[in-house]
Amino acid sequence: MGPLLEYILFGVLTSSNLAVGLYFSFAKRSKKAGTDEMFLASRSLGSFPLAMSVLASMMSALGVVGFVAHYYYYGFHFNWAFLSQIVVLPMVMNVMVPLLYKQRVTSIFEYVRMRFGRNIGLVSCGLYILMSQSLGAVALYSASVAVSTIFTVPLLYSTLIIGFAGTIYTALGGLRGVVWTDCMQGILILMAPVTVITKVIYDSANNKKVLPPVTDVPFRRYMLEASATFTNDENVWACLFGLSITFLYRQGVDQMVVQRYFAAKTLKDAQKIAWMAIALNIFYTFCMSGMAFALVYWFSDCDPLHSGSITRFDELLPYYVKEYLSDFPGFSGLFLTGVVCAATSTTSSIINSEAAVFYVDVISPAVKMTDTQASVVVKLLAFAFGTFMTVYGVIVPYLGSAVRVLIMFYSSVASPFVAIVLLGFVFPCVGRKGAATAILFATGIQFWQTAGKFYYNVKPPWMPVTIDGCVSNVTNATTEFIGSNEFADIPYFYQVSAYWSGFISVLFIILVGVSVSLITGEATFYKRNLPLTGEAFLKLWIKLKLVTPPSDVSKLSASKSLITFNEIA
Repeated sequence: MGPLLEYILFGVLTSSNLAVGLYFSFAKRSKKAGTDEMFLASRSLGSFPLAMSVLASMMSALGVVGFVAHYYYYGFHFNWAFLSQIVVLPMVMNVMVPLLYKQRVTSIFEYVRMRFGRNIGLVSCGLYILMSQSLGAVALYSASVAVSTIFTVPLLYSTLIIGFAGTIYTALGGLRGVVWTDCMQGILILMAPVTVITKVIYDSANNKKVLPPVTDVPFRRYMLEASATFTNDENVWACLFGLSITFLYRQGVDQMVVQRYFAAKTLKDAQKIAWMAIALNIFYTFCMSGMAFALVYWFSDCDPLHSGSITRFDELLPYYVKEYLSDFPGFSGLFLTGVVCAATSTTSSIINSEAAVFYVDVISPAVKMTDTQASVVVKLLAFAFGTFMTVYGVIVPYLGSAVRVLIMFYSSVASPFVAIVLLGFVFPCVGRKGAATAILFATGIQFWQTAGKFYYNVKPPWMPVTIDGCVSNVTNATTEFIGSNEFADIPYFYQVSAYWSGFISVLFIILVGVSVSLITGEATFYKRNLPLTGEAFLKLWIKLKLVTPPSDVSKLSASKSLITFNEIA
């Protein structure tokens, strides 16, 4: 009855939350479902479901499976990024969200096209699709590993099933279906850390396994490595500063997040969604790290990888669930429900946002369609992007650790895109030539460095692990494995942390973009860019007398609409 119960519980919970999304999609949508309904749910959704959708979109299976393994083997320094999220929140709420919302755009790349022209907008669109496909594929793979390990389903089949399930309900339901499904999934996803943490505490209290004291865990090495180095991702300073770019991207620029802001009823609702989403994401991050710490404690004397119980980092959490949750009927099913819901929520959000971006920024400027034609095209785009993502998920295991793949791709693509948006929001003097020169040069360097990291297999050092307590270790010898970050034969350029390289890249792009615009004379035409500059920075430049506004808008009030300003200018 045990395995059968797991299958039944997993199947019922997973299918029921998808059914809820489809119900709200078709029962509550407007009768004439055009692109505004497909991409923005006719701007009729409340703040809470949209904030939950942002959270569920970010709570990928990668976070549940991949990041737990990353915490276990590399450390918990990523948690310091909660400060980075708090730091970027004012920029997101007070600059990015108001400017974009008042422009009434559907895609972030509409803003990029208005600010820097069609060519840069299309290049940015392509970079986004590459990056979001990578995120979706890694999330899909992480969930497939869990299903394959626990239910002994071939990895290929589980990847295909999960991938196409998310694709189908996204293509049929649009954003409304995605958001309401995300609300259900956001609750179900939290079942994963709750079940694991509860089980570890229960087993420890009932002496199911003799474990060393918790104080034996080297907390300083896991969380407080603060040396002045640029070559280690697992470092307080790298996570505080370097990850600020990652979260500025995720919270203020990522299409699948800002699309929720655009779907809000009012600007105040959009700003509320921003701070609620960041608060929920910080809570979720600490839940995942709590689950990872439970595994660090549980496996403190017998590491599964070095004992031969697993062959890949990403199998750590599924291995624990399979071995230690099986004696609690239903626990494995609850865990898998959380993991699969995390994967489908992320992939569905990505597929919907990619379809929106491609239609709005590539197709609609060139081809005029009726609402009916557009609806069909959007569904076909969703199916196409979902299929590509599923195939990408199949090849992820051949690229290395899931989290490492994502980190390196994100550092290569996220930082140039954040920089181009910051140039638009903050510096009205920067024109197309300055932006294009900086982006092309920096993106080329980032991809070069990423390729070198793959080639040299550059990784952070492992945390110390041991197999002393394993049953198969019949010797009395202490067998401890400690990773090394000594790269004597690797050029320093490739050793630089992915976090730091992204941060430095943004600073470099801003410097080059401003410099080239000044040299080429583009800066003299700054007035045409004022309506597309963040209001807070516009007031700053005017106060510093670096910018002279048009005479009829020389006095900007806090209530002045940027759309009105745009029309006047």
